[in-house]
Amino acid sequence: MKHPVIFAFIALAALIAMTPFGPLQAQPQSAPALDLRDPGMVQRLRPLLIAHRGGVIGPQSPECSESAIRLAAAGGYAMVELDIRLSRDNIPMVFHDASLSKACGIDRPLSDLPANELEKIRFLNSEDHILSLDSALELCAELGLGVMLDLKSGRGDATVASSINDMIHRHRLDRCTVSFSASPVTRHHFTNIMMTVPDDILRQLQTGGAGDLRGYFWFGLPNDLPDSLARDLIQSGCLVFPAINTFRYPKDSHITQSKADIDRLIAAGVHGFQIDSVYRINFMKIQ
Repeated sequence: MKHPVIFAFIALAALIAMTPFGPLQAQPQSAPALDLRDPGMVQRLRPLLIAHRGGVIGPQSPECSESAIRLAAAGGYAMVELDIRLSRDNIPMVFHDASLSKACGIDRPLSDLPANELEKIRFLNSEDHILSLDSALELCAELGLGVMLDLKSGRGDATVASSINDMIHRHRLDRCTVSFSASPVTRHHFTNIMMTVPDDILRQLQTGGAGDLRGYFWFGLPNDLPDSLARDLIQSGCLVFPAINTFRYPKDSHITQSKADIDRLIAAGVHGFQIDSVYRINFMKIQ
């Protein structure tokens, strides 16, 4: 017969393992595969692709939806852009337009409704519902996707910025989240989020000043990124992500013009691109 003290210890250990508060349940989720602060990893992933407006857009995957985010992960994207707008009760939601009209067929601003009502609304011709930012970040962490945040509203709200920053940390996305907000309030509170190079530092770099830009990234149009600036940014440790979007090119030549920009910038050494899904074809042979 087992010693009563040993028997009691074994029984207690088994009880802890079965309870939802036990150590097996308390283990943190695995960290996303992407680490933007690891130069070696970023180099191996070149060109790193960021899905514009929440993912791969198709008939059954509205922009900024769960389906689009899942398709982006399945399609080999490293990151997704999440557009953020605030509900009536100041909850960050993932949605691009100010109005619900085009995407959901409801002629009202998103900001008119509280978060719990917005989450019940479906996108047109889809089973997808509007996502809260918290839900979208949880999904990105699960899929191993990095995140690019575009604050469409709430840029100057310290409470909102602090809340988003805390969400990033809670979902363990600190090392793979970027945002290009220029708001001083947002930049001050986004301590867990990589930000764009401050304008004054960028001007110093463009006039010959050298510096350590690790922990920053550059985001903008190909026309604003000559090869010389790209090389200076990269040599300073800055990540460089040009945007390749359909609305920036003529409709009749957008594929060929975007391909020329992509080829030039890859040769210049940029780390990746934020792209619309139509341009994914330009990277098939590269990857």
